[in-house]
Amino acid sequence: MDYLFNYTAFYQMAAQLGLNLATLEEKNKLLSSLSGGEKLKLQLSKLTGQEADLLLLDEPSSDLDIDSQVVLKKFIQESNKTIIFISHDEAIFEDTATAILHLELLKHRQLPRASYFQGKYLDYLKQRQSTYTKQLQEAKNDYRLKKKRDAKIHRIHQAAQYNVRHTHDSTLGRLAAKKMKTVLSLEKRYQKEDSNRVDFPENMDNIALFFNDISTLDKNKRILSWKKHQLPTGQKINLDIFGQDKLVITGKNGIGKTRLIKQIYHDLNQNQQLSIGYMPQDYDSFFSKEISTLEFLDDVANENTARTILACLQFTRKEMEHSALNLSGGQKAKLFLAHTVLSKNQVIILDEPTRHLSPTSQPLIRELFLNYPGCIISVSHDQHFIQTVARKHYRLTENSLDSN
Repeated sequence: MDYLFNYTAFYQMAAQLGLNLATLEEKNKLLSSLSGGEKLKLQLSKLTGQEADLLLLDEPSSDLDIDSQVVLKKFIQESNKTIIFISHDEAIFEDTATAILHLELLKHRQLPRASYFQGKYLDYLKQRQSTYTKQLQEAKNDYRLKKKRDAKIHRIHQAAQYNVRHTHDSTLGRLAAKKMKTVLSLEKRYQKEDSNRVDFPENMDNIALFFNDISTLDKNKRILSWKKHQLPTGQKINLDIFGQDKLVITGKNGIGKTRLIKQIYHDLNQNQQLSIGYMPQDYDSFFSKEISTLEFLDDVANENTARTILACLQFTRKEMEHSALNLSGGQKAKLFLAHTVLSKNQVIILDEPTRHLSPTSQPLIRELFLNYPGCIISVSHDQHFIQTVARKHYRLTENSLDSN
C-alpha cells in the first residue's frame, strides 16, 4: 500500500534522539558503519514518518543510551498508534506497557506457556508472584497428603499380601483375596488422582549462581591509574580504579564506551598479579565454531560441575553438547555469567551484562553482582543495574570522562 512519508516527523524525531543527520548524509556513508544505537535511532525516526496504525518494535531500547531511552519512552507513551514491542528492558515495561504477554518454556524448556495480563508490568509481577506462592503451597499440601496416604496404603497392601500368602482357610482366603483386589483398585485410583495433582511450580527466573572463594583485593589498592590518557576515540581522560570499586560507565551511542573498557581490560591484563574476567557485548567473538557449551567451561570447572551449573540455568542436554554459537542471546549471556562466577576473578569487566537476560531474572543478576566482593567495571544503559550495583558512575563524552 502506498503512503506519503512525513519528513517533518522524521526530522523532529531524529533531532529528539540526537541523531546526527549531517553525518548520515556524508557521501558513501554506509549503514554498516553506524553503531547499534545509531541504527536504532534511524529506524525509530523512519517509523515516525510512516503513516502506519500499528508499530512492531523488536528490542527498541537495547542499544539506546539513557537520554535516548527517555525519548523512546515518551514516544511510546504519547503515541496514538497501537504499539507491540519485544524487550528485555524492565524500565520500558514499567513506564510504557499497558498489557503484558509473557512467553516461557517449562519442563526443561520443552513445554511452552503464554501468560497474558491486562495492566501494568509491576502489577503483573505481583500477580505472578502471588500465583507462584499459591501453587507452591498447594503442591506442598498435596505432597504431604500424598505421602501420608501412600504410607497408609503401603501398610494395608503389605497386610493384605501377607494374609493372601499365609491364609489356608478357603473362606478366609477368599476374603483376603477380595481385600487384596480392593487395595489394588485403590492404588490404581490413586495413580489417576496423582496425575491431576498440583505440580511444584517451576521458577524459570532462578539464576542459581553465587560468588565464593574470591581472593578479594584491598579496597585501597589502586589497580589502574590514568593521567591524561588518550583513548583510540580521541578523549584524554583521568581515571583511578581501586580493588573493590563498583563503577559503571555510560555515554551516548558511538562515543567509545566499549573501546574504553577493552583498553581497561588490556591494561589490567598486563598485571600478572590480577585475575581478570571479561563479559563482552559480542559473545560470538569468544566462541570458535567447534567449541561446545560444556567445552567453554573446561578451564573453570570439571564436566560434572559444569553440567550441574548449566542444568540449574535451564540448559538442555542438547544445548550443553552442541556448539555455543547456536545458543540464543539469553543462553550465551548465562553461559558467560557461569564462566565469570566459576573463574573466581578479583576483577570483572562487563559490557552491557543484562541486555539479553529476561526482565524477570534481572533482579537476581543485580543481586549477584551487588554481593560480589571484588572490583566491577561495567558499561551499561540499564538504569536498574546502575542504581543497584554502581558505587561510582562515569559518563564518557566527546572530550572527557566525567564523574556523575
